[in-house]
Amino acid sequence: MITVMNEIGSYHKENGTENQDVICHGRNGKFSVITLADGVSACREARKGAETAAREITRLFLEKGDYFLDFTAEETAELSLSHVCWELKKQADIKNEDVEEFSSTLASVLVDRRKKRMLCLNLGDAIILLSEKGKCRIVAMPSDSRDGCCVTTTEGAASMTDVKHLDLGSAEAVLICSDGAWHLMFRQNRLIPAVYDMIADHEYGELREFLTSKEHFDDCSFISLDLRKRKGRYLYERS
Repeated sequence: MITVMNEIGSYHKENGTENQDVICHGRNGKFSVITLADGVSACREARKGAETAAREITRLFLEKGDYFLDFTAEETAELSLSHVCWELKKQADIKNEDVEEFSSTLASVLVDRRKKRMLCLNLGDAIILLSEKGKCRIVAMPSDSRDGCCVTTTEGAASMTDVKHLDLGSAEAVLICSDGAWHLMFRQNRLIPAVYDMIADHEYGELREFLTSKEHFDDCSFISLDLRKRKGRYLYERS
C-alpha cells in the first residue's frame, strides 16, 4: 500500500505560486519505486524541474533496478544524477533557460520485492525513515543546509548524495518526507513521540491528519510504501 500527502504551504498560497513538492511512484513485476522531489522556490522552473527529476529517476530505477542495486553507492549517485541532469538540460534547452532554474532536491527508494533488498538515495533536505518490529529509524538524514541546500544542478552533487543499500529483513514500511513535513515531526532533533508511534504502527492516515492540523509555511509532503508481505505477495496500491 502507498500513502501520499502533498499539501501546499502558506508561502506559495499567499504568493499564488504552485506547490513545489512532487511525488512519483511506480511498480513493475519485480521493483517498486517511490520518489519525492522539492523544487527550489527561487527558481523560475522549480516545479518543472522537480517533476522531471522525480519522473526520470523513478523510470530509471524501474527499468534498470538490477544494475543500480549492484552498483556501488558512488556509481549509483553519479549515474542516476547524470541521467537526471541530462533530462533537466533538455527541458532547459526547450525553454531557453539556464538549467539551474530547474533545480530541486531528490529522494528515492527502490525496492526489489523478489530478492528483498532496497536502495535509498537522498540528495538535499528530505528524510527517509524505516519502520520495523514496532520501531522507527532514520535511513537517510537530510543534508546540512545552513550554507545552502545541495540540489540536482549543484556542481559535484553526486559526491553529496547519500546512497544506501539495505536488505529488507524485517522492514515493514519506508517513508520519504519533504523538509516541510519532517520539520513538523521533530522536536529537539527527535521524533515527537506521537509521530514516532504513528510511523512505527503504520498509521499514515493519522500522520497526514497531524501534519494537516499544523501551520506550515513550506509545502508539506510525504510518501510511504508498505513492505509487509500478505497472502504470499507484496501489495503496493495507492490508498
